[in-house]
Amino acid sequence: MKKVVKLEGIPLTEGHSGLYLEVEDGIVKRGVYYALVPVRGFETLLLGKDSRVAPTITTRICGLCQVTHAIASARAVENVAGIEVPPEAEKLREVLGLAVRVYNNLLHQIVISEDLFPDKREQLSFIREVQGVRKFAGMVLETIGGEIIHSPNVKVGGISEPLEEFVKEKILSEVEGALLRLQTSFSLFKEKLDSLWKREGFDESFGNHNLDFFATDLYYGKQVKFEDFSFVLPQEVVEGSLKRRVSNLFPLVGGKPVETGPRARAVLFKGYRPKGGVKELHILRGEENIDALRRIKEILENNRFDGELWNRKTPSSDGETVGVGIHEAPRGANVHAVKIDKSGKITYYKIVVPTEINFFAVSEALKGAPATKAEFIVRAYDPCIVCAAH
Repeated sequence: MKKVVKLEGIPLTEGHSGLYLEVEDGIVKRGVYYALVPVRGFETLLLGKDSRVAPTITTRICGLCQVTHAIASARAVENVAGIEVPPEAEKLREVLGLAVRVYNNLLHQIVISEDLFPDKREQLSFIREVQGVRKFAGMVLETIGGEIIHSPNVKVGGISEPLEEFVKEKILSEVEGALLRLQTSFSLFKEKLDSLWKREGFDESFGNHNLDFFATDLYYGKQVKFEDFSFVLPQEVVEGSLKRRVSNLFPLVGGKPVETGPRARAVLFKGYRPKGGVKELHILRGEENIDALRRIKEILENNRFDGELWNRKTPSSDGETVGVGIHEAPRGANVHAVKIDKSGKITYYKIVVPTEINFFAVSEALKGAPATKAEFIVRAYDPCIVCAAH
């Protein structure tokens, strides 16, 4: 028997979202995952503004993905205006992006820990360990970015404040302890993930799909052509009253739906051969945390950041050329595109966030899954719905 199921208010995800499922004999034949958060209109808000304020404004899109929006925004303006950023500033931005990757990914582990730990005391012990590592990541964000949330030091042209050697050494003195804690908690996380899969009767292919992958870099972000992106309107995807309620677009890359995020980065830049299910998303996200801390240590050990890190050149362009800024956010490639006029005012702004890109991937992954287990698939993508409805 075929029926339609609508679930709204998906638990253990960031932001208000919904699921539309067409179910036959308990199995999902078609699934659509979508945002229900009201659109804030950041792209329109930026029109006519001085392009130098774009990183400050776009970082307010979200309290979790804040630094990644500031970085992508600054890089978009720099790209269109031909502003050269000091190499050391780019490295410090990479450190900030890696710190927010750890900070976000570990929050996701905390959020889903209720699924993993039937024993509440064991769950709380795990959370304490994870929070210890998040405290270190937060210290990095605050020290280099100026604040843990909405880092003000990310500017068009670089980083506004140098990193003194003694401060850098303080970070380095704590990174090994954080890495050891992270490795221990991740080992337990994988063990409990295996137990969950066994308890629920999932196989390794649970939540698989056949989509291509999209990522630009392993750690920071490389340029792409903005014309490679196109967008499907919600009215083309959903039916009935949902046409007026869904608040996200559905991006395509090269005319196709794709997956972005930790698995895409592993496939495209580490030679990883995917098994296909969502369990490996959790594992690869955890492995990225360890890689991120090691990369932070490598960057800080091999560079000095106590000189000038900010090119204060005033942005200017022709009002027609599109500048693109990319940052590989925790959830995948975060893309900002901008046009600015001769006076540096913004005439066009467009943001494509990884959760938007992954909406189609989630929908594909739902096909063939038991309807009662659909939320396990959704949660594996760690969707940031607030970003998706910017």
